[in-house]
Amino acid sequence: MKIQIHYPLPRKVTLSFVVIILINFLGYYPTLEFPPIKKVGVFAQALEEKGEVISNSFSKPLRLPHPGYLSTRYSNYHPGIDIAAGLGLPLHPILDGVIEDVGRDIFGLGNYVVVAHENGFKSKYAHLGKIYVKKGNAISSENTLGQVGVSGATSGPHTHLEITKNGNYLDPQKLLPEIPDMPKDNLAKK
Repeated sequence: MKIQIHYPLPRKVTLSFVVIILINFLGYYPTLEFPPIKKVGVFAQALEEKGEVISNSFSKPLRLPHPGYLSTRYSNYHPGIDIAAGLGLPLHPILDGVIEDVGRDIFGLGNYVVVAHENGFKSKYAHLGKIYVKKGNAISSENTLGQVGVSGATSGPHTHLEITKNGNYLDPQKLLPEIPDMPKDNLAKK
């Protein structure tokens, strides 16, 4: 008769594994630079000092990726904006370009598409439900990248939009047409 001895994983290893999985589902995605906004602030100051106007860097006006309202603004800890919209709504690029990357981020952004634009600008669209483009596709602002979804860590259907220039994050609200704020709760007035 053979006796088998089972050695369970140490409690610390099991707890660490559970914490990593929990953080993943809560939508935390680490930034490799610290602090992430420092570079953004320096970049913005440099543009102001040179007197450059970023909107003049584009050959045609930028457009919103889809109708909706602003649910989360750009900040030190959120390097983009969230535009809430209906589930399945078609999502368009803000400007013509080439699809640089298509993938899935396990740290919270879910399905995403990155578009390279003129003059070193890039835009990233995250939380897509479906993706209709492939890496290397040349696209115009009339093309559909995919659909608004709830992939990754989201609290509802929306598009997370990031805009960078030469790797530096920019506030999309300063470049895009006006985005309406979240509707006010009319029930509070009654």
